[in-house]
Amino acid sequence: MNRYYWPTPFEQWTEQLWSKAGIRSAQQLNIDEVASRLNVWVHYMDETSRALEYLGMRSILVDKRLGRREQWEEFLHELCHVLRHAGNQTLMPKSFCESQEAEANRFVLYAAMPASMIRDLKLPDHLDEAVEALAERFGVTPALASRRLEQIQRRIFSRILWEEAIKHEGFRSLPSAQRKSPPHGRALEPFTVSV
Repeated sequence: MNRYYWPTPFEQWTEQLWSKAGIRSAQQLNIDEVASRLNVWVHYMDETSRALEYLGMRSILVDKRLGRREQWEEFLHELCHVLRHAGNQTLMPKSFCESQEAEANRFVLYAAMPASMIRDLKLPDHLDEAVEALAERFGVTPALASRRLEQIQRRIFSRILWEEAIKHEGFRSLPSAQRKSPPHGRALEPFTVSV
C-alpha cells in the first residue's frame, strides 16, 4: 500500500485490538489463536453461527458445516458482536440491528486482512491474481479478499482525488485544517502501527 491509504477510526481500533492481543502475523489469524488471546469460548455446532455472552463468559457458536475459510469469516463477524455490541438483536429496532450488522461486516474486512499486514506485501499486478494471493495469505475466501482489495483501492483513489482537489484554485482559500481533511470530512492521522 502507499502513502495515500489512511484507515478509518474503526480500522485503527481493530489494528490496536490485534496489537494489544499480540497478533502480528497472518499465521496468527485463525479461530483458535484469536479466541485464546481474547478469552472467547468457541463451540462448533450444526446451526447458524452466533455470539453469546452469559455471566461475563463470551462464546461464539460456529457453524461446523461451513468450510474452514467461511468459519473464520463467520467467527470474526460474531467476534465483533461480542466485543462491541450489547443486547438481544431480536428485541432491537431494525435500523439498530442493521447498523450492528454493517459494523460487524466491516470488522471482518479489517480483522481478517489488517492493513499493517498488507502494507508491505508485493501483490501481483493483475486483479484476479492479487485477490488470490490475499485469499491464500490470509486464509479467507476470494470474495472477501476481493472486497478488501476494492475497499483499499477506493480509499487510495479517494485520497488522491482529494489531494488533487486541494491543489485546485478554489481550495486555496480554505483554512489549512480543512485542506488536510479527507473528503468524508474527518481529519485522520496517517496510519501507523507500533509493534
